[in-house]
Amino acid sequence: MEKNRPGLIVSSLVIANFLGQLMQTMLNTALPRMMLDLGIDEGRAQWLITVYYLTAGITVPVAGFLIGRFTTRGLFFTSASAFAAGTLIAGISPDFILILCGRIIQGLGAGLLMPLFQTTILRVFPKGKIGSAMGLIGLVMGLAPALGPTLSGLVVQEHSWRILFYALLPVVIANLLLAAFSLQNVGERHREKLDYISILFSTTGFAGLLYGVNLAGDQRASRIWAGAAILSGILFIVLFIRRQLKLTAPLLDFKLFKNRSFSLASIIGVLLFIVMVGAELLIPLYVQNVRGLTPRESGLMLLPGALLLGCTSVISGKIYDRYGVRLVLRGGFTLIAGVSLLISLMLSQDSSILILAVLYVFLMVGIGFIMTPVTAYAMASVSPKMIAHASPMTISIRSLASSMGGVLLIAIMTITMNYSSFAFPVNMMQGFHAAFWSLTLVAIAGLGLSFNLKGL
Repeated sequence: MEKNRPGLIVSSLVIANFLGQLMQTMLNTALPRMMLDLGIDEGRAQWLITVYYLTAGITVPVAGFLIGRFTTRGLFFTSASAFAAGTLIAGISPDFILILCGRIIQGLGAGLLMPLFQTTILRVFPKGKIGSAMGLIGLVMGLAPALGPTLSGLVVQEHSWRILFYALLPVVIANLLLAAFSLQNVGERHREKLDYISILFSTTGFAGLLYGVNLAGDQRASRIWAGAAILSGILFIVLFIRRQLKLTAPLLDFKLFKNRSFSLASIIGVLLFIVMVGAELLIPLYVQNVRGLTPRESGLMLLPGALLLGCTSVISGKIYDRYGVRLVLRGGFTLIAGVSLLISLMLSQDSSILILAVLYVFLMVGIGFIMTPVTAYAMASVSPKMIAHASPMTISIRSLASSMGGVLLIAIMTITMNYSSFAFPVNMMQGFHAAFWSLTLVAIAGLGLSFNLKGL
């Protein structure tokens, strides 16, 4: 293996994961148009985004096992092909259910790609460059989701939202050709058997919990069914965790959380991703549904923040290598909490779009300064032999936090609107205020936890 050329080895993984992360949020700006074309409401439309997060999150634990069981190249071509197939299905499908199926297949491929990407990077880059290597991961995980709403806004203004899927296919195919020449097998393989009961418990648990929370935000849904789904989801998650603690080769090794530094970094990462996904979801909905901006205008409004998020993710990795984690995390969360508070206070039916765009830029800068260092800190806090377990664990909980965060925020917004005594747009503004105040509290919690990190 060409250890002196790690960038070439991971090039196809970088592109594939950028596309996978891009598709997480690319539908955010397109949702209003899709709702009109497909005849669905916000609750159903949200599932086109949520199911992608959920499927990816459920797949990641299995990916941790598969990375050790199969070759790097074999897993890459399988997952990238699944992503391509899901993209094609979603693009050509005529109704909501079939598009949802395409998104599920996309999520399966993306869920395998991200832990493979992160584990491969940690194996081919030297330890002294871990911050810079995490910066590359941060660039993908930060820039791509932030860029998604911008690109989709530019496209759906003049064209069908289906172009979002069609345009991706040639790039995916070209990247498969690149991987055929550049990607190499790294790491050792093992022969442990896959525990299918664990897969059943995790899939049922997380899907049930997410479905129940989504039902709770739907005024037409039965509260009994919603409560039953939430309780059953929690039950299966508990069963899943208990089983992992007993297995010699668990899908996710929860013993990692005995490490205080890893646990704190994981919680901070969860809070960070809730804020990022929430802002990327709520702001396009506000500017289009309340202010009447077009998808293109909405996308252009988010573009500067998306670009700066990518830049700061790379820069913060180098800062982490030199100065450590505490200073950059505290500064980043202070900025995020302050901006979230300002948005909560100033948001109204006639708020300045320019000021909101500037605040979004500062919010993305704060997120970019935290994303890479907190990931690098989490990976550096575990032993080398546990990296293969730490990577999928980190991605799993962040993916599930993203999906749960989106559903919870929409539920908070919808419940507030439904129980409001006012008509549109006042009731919708009350919903947005409730959601943004929730994001502010999440950011403040992250700031408080950053003071408990040990080390520099």
